[in-house]
Amino acid sequence: MTPGINLARQAKIAHAVHEYAHDPASESYGLEAAEKLGVPEARVFKTLVVSLDGRELAVGVVPVSAMLGMKQIARAAGAKKAAM
Repeated sequence: MTPGINLARQAKIAHAVHEYAHDPASESYGLEAAEKLGVPEARVFKTLVVSLDGRELAVGVVPVSAMLGMKQIARAAGAKKAAM
């Protein structure tokens, strides 16, 4: 299990693990997960970490069907530029 799942278990936080068989040929983990789990794409999110001005890190959470805009996240975080 992941460290996050292990911590949730230790803290007795109610949660559910949704598993599926990953197809290595799939181009998008998130879209594949939504399809195989029978969940609308709009309800599945990806978490992306970006570097702001090469000094700080920020996290963007977007639906799996969307792209994270570097200019938009930089502006929202008060930075000049962002990079994955």
